[in-house]
Amino acid sequence: MAAHADEPIRLAVGELARFLGADVDDPAFLADPHRCLTPGIREKSVHRLPGGALAVLGYTACAEVLRDTRFGHGARELYETTLLGLPARSFLQLDAPGHTRLRGQVARHFTARRVRALAENVGYYSTALVREHAGRPGDFVADFAEPLAMSVISDVLGVPPEDRPAFHRDARLVVRGLDQPARAMDERAVAQARFRFVRFFRRRAQARRQAGTRRRAPRDGLLDALSHGPDGSPADIRELVTTCSLLLSAGYDTTVSLLSHAVAELGGAPSGQGWALARDPQTVGAVVEEVLRLHSPVQIAPRAAVRDAALDGLPVARGTIVLPLLPAANRDPDIFDSPHTFRPRRYLTPAAQGRSTARHLAFGAGAHFCLGAALARLTAHSALAVLAACPPRPRDAPRTYSEGVVVRGLRSLPVTWPHRPAERPPHPPADGAAAYAEPSCPIPHAQRSVT
Repeated sequence: MAAHADEPIRLAVGELARFLGADVDDPAFLADPHRCLTPGIREKSVHRLPGGALAVLGYTACAEVLRDTRFGHGARELYETTLLGLPARSFLQLDAPGHTRLRGQVARHFTARRVRALAENVGYYSTALVREHAGRPGDFVADFAEPLAMSVISDVLGVPPEDRPAFHRDARLVVRGLDQPARAMDERAVAQARFRFVRFFRRRAQARRQAGTRRRAPRDGLLDALSHGPDGSPADIRELVTTCSLLLSAGYDTTVSLLSHAVAELGGAPSGQGWALARDPQTVGAVVEEVLRLHSPVQIAPRAAVRDAALDGLPVARGTIVLPLLPAANRDPDIFDSPHTFRPRRYLTPAAQGRSTARHLAFGAGAHFCLGAALARLTAHSALAVLAACPPRPRDAPRTYSEGVVVRGLRSLPVTWPHRPAERPPHPPADGAAAYAEPSCPIPHAQRSVT
């Protein structure tokens, strides 16, 4: 989220950091910001910050805010002003009925059948990337996680092969601009990328309209489907652009974070025990869930009180900013045993832990539960299945972390890639996505992108 647009939230986040006594510029804090939350959780679940906003740390209180209609955004249609004084730029910032209508248009394209159909593509991309980098040192984020995540979301949106190099380049800049750190970015480059990005969606939608209501080809994606309403009428261009932008930003950074933290944790597990769990189809799901719990990609799910309410015994006046901290909730020691420890088996034998393992809140809860949760899980499952056969080895080199306010992830993860695996990639994806690059690497990298 851009700093100028979401200033109220950023001011509240700055207050939260000072309240916790944390130095957000300290590399040690960026590497592990979650431990400083534990004392606050033990004291109480909800804290009122000096400016009046509420920081919600406890699991139960966070779940209540996410599910309770007393906490929301206060806008019902796009570009209405929310209770935070911001324009609602996507259905993520809307309450019903606008949220229900726009989310419903997208939800029918994220059915279990449609998501499963992408598994073969993920396997193809993953195998090709491992083969390309085999036998040399590299960076897992740049070599694997970023190109894989971008290719998957491009498949979902239906970006044509010939447009993907430029689309990937601009999309990376747009996503980084959405969660811009306090340090200055190249705002001009971000603005130009955003302009080209919006222009791409507009041109694609207009071209689809000109093609009429002919029967859609199998390779058409969500962008084409959303160009017309359920009754065949042309879709609102602004709604289409904002929805596609949301899907990109929500699906890209979070998937990169999930994959990178999974490899970091699995590589650090003793005696290869982590990769053994990832290699087994019966236990890889537990690995993914534990990574999501331990390293929640989305840090904050901002809300406001849409009417006077109470939370954990504190009165909450209408308009109050409420900041559920998902990583804190997912490491609440009253809910999760050994909350700072990577223990995938907690999801395999909950009875052995003396309590049922609670569902983590990494994908949120309630009406705004992440639409792409199934796709993120499938991408991680399929990618880890490929990586487990030839795991990259983390190198003894510094790791760097993103400084974004909303989404946290590894910016670099130095690894040594194993020797080329014996398996060749399965046949190219059905939509012809392999046509736009060399056979050994079907995903355009940032350095290979052209205007």
